[in-house]
Amino acid sequence: MQNSAVTSPSSKIAWARVVAGLVAGFLLPILLAEAYVRLHPPEDLHIYLGDSLHRPGIYRPDPVLRAGYRSADEYVPFEAPRIADLRPLNSERPTWLFLGNSFARGLSASVHDRMPSHRVLFYREAKDEFHLRVAQFRLLLESGLRPDHAFFTLIPIEVARYVLRPLDWVYVSRDGALSSKFRLPGEPLDSLLNNSWLARVAWVRSRMHHADPTFRMSRITEVVPQGALADFDAMLRALADVARKYEVPVTIVVLPDRRQILDQSSFSLQEKLTASVRRARLDVFDPRDVFLAHADKRAMYLPDWHYSPVGDRILLDALLAHLKKPDVATAARRPASQ
Repeated sequence: MQNSAVTSPSSKIAWARVVAGLVAGFLLPILLAEAYVRLHPPEDLHIYLGDSLHRPGIYRPDPVLRAGYRSADEYVPFEAPRIADLRPLNSERPTWLFLGNSFARGLSASVHDRMPSHRVLFYREAKDEFHLRVAQFRLLLESGLRPDHAFFTLIPIEVARYVLRPLDWVYVSRDGALSSKFRLPGEPLDSLLNNSWLARVAWVRSRMHHADPTFRMSRITEVVPQGALADFDAMLRALADVARKYEVPVTIVVLPDRRQILDQSSFSLQEKLTASVRRARLDVFDPRDVFLAHADKRAMYLPDWHYSPVGDRILLDALLAHLKKPDVATAARRPASQ
């Protein structure tokens, strides 16, 4: 006797409801999460949304630095007075301008304490990115500031950032906000990342969006990718053009990482940066020798690895000795035509 199974219409409807429930149970949370991210995008995603997100900004596109400041009126320094609040803008006292992160702040404070005859200004760019630091310097000079000497500090991690996000990834949105491209893995994920903000959050937080996701920033002192060096060549040339236009001497202070001093590891980064600065015909100061020569190296650092008063004194003594070298002193007097 032959048996045959017949599915009743009610059973088909029941299975359809089960499948629909499973699909809804899977898709609904994703759709709700996507909607929430679009209504309240997390701050770490903003830079990767470009024109898709309305973010009024103060920047304008730049052909070399990729971003510059639109005007002095809109510019709000991170740790400094607004340009309009500099009274007087220029002084009869020798003026030294320091640009950089907290290490530049420490160096400027040392100069302020030890050289009361000088007017000392410290400007920090909120993003601590070198291309914006150069744009900041240009804006200050365009606004009429004329320091007798400008000092830019550079630490290894600031170079490493350009391995993860190359200079040509940076752009300015139509609202004037800083934006960045990001690495795509290839189809079919490209379409997903281009259309889903939720997927983009996951991609960014996985750190797979970097130009080289395998690169560890701590390796920058030993391994300096050519792309990052090319970016610094371009930024330093732009800096040199500004310095010569306004006849302001510039010194790049290339600071070592604490591990390079304490462990005496490779100085490949400093050597390559020094060569890049010299190609731009700017002055460069590398204080590694005086740090390495100090007997109690740990005494040069605070627990947070900034310089201690001992380290600050060693750095400033070495910088002042560097500035007295005949070739440096001559360049400082005649920066425009050299």
